[in-house]
Amino acid sequence: MKSFPSCYQPLLIIAISSLALLNVNIATASVYQCEKGGVVEFSQFPCGKDAKKITVKEQNPGVPSEIVTHGKMDTTQIDSYIRIKQIDVEIAQHQDKIDTLTAHMNEEIGSLKNQSDAQLNNLTGAKKDTAIANQMVNVTQRYDVQIEREQRDIDRLQKEKLRLQGQGQGDPNIDQSNESKKIDSFIRLQAIKREIAERESKVDTYQAQMNQQIAALEAQAKEQPDNLTDATYDNSLSRKMTALTSKYNTLIEIEQRQIDRLHDEMAQLQ
Repeated sequence: MKSFPSCYQPLLIIAISSLALLNVNIATASVYQCEKGGVVEFSQFPCGKDAKKITVKEQNPGVPSEIVTHGKMDTTQIDSYIRIKQIDVEIAQHQDKIDTLTAHMNEEIGSLKNQSDAQLNNLTGAKKDTAIANQMVNVTQRYDVQIEREQRDIDRLQKEKLRLQGQGQGDPNIDQSNESKKIDSFIRLQAIKREIAERESKVDTYQAQMNQQIAALEAQAKEQPDNLTDATYDNSLSRKMTALTSKYNTLIEIEQRQIDRLHDEMAQLQ
């Protein structure tokens, strides 16, 4: 394997350190270290009378809290380290696009729903409402395809990142003490658990909203005047329910896929 001449190592060290510190929001975090049965453990809270409080700089996952270089720097490991940072940026870009697509979908569905509400209580409106309901279905299907494309790209990048990290190529010949590595892993695990809880809460919220809106549609059906054509309105109601279910399934799937990715990362850290 190739290695860089020693005269270039200081420049490489500066370059790598600069890369690691880009866009990093640094904050302090307190971690407690205890020894139980000869095994060192870390906790957010004092874990015993001999608990040792350690204050560390909390930063982006994958960026070590202590970086010390020794010996020659392997170009393969440097390339892998840089690639992991690039993957993080690409994943963030795809996630931003998903957020944008989701916002546009909600906006279009909301606009169509407002048009649909204006067609209530008359026969002509019931027929037009069916056409609007069909548009709502088409909108959700169109955005679902686009969002799924972004999801597949994120899955592909996440697999590549986990593969590189699993090969021990997350840092280009950078050595960390075992204690430092454990602290970094502990901090990242806590962040993952918080994000999983937040996303699971969003899933519960989406499920509740979907049930509430479907119940509202069913209530509208019961309130329709008898002179409206039942088949026409029933078809409109069915299509709106389909669009509504599709929309929330898409939103829930976005959160669930990210939860699954976080669980994969957590399993690798533990």
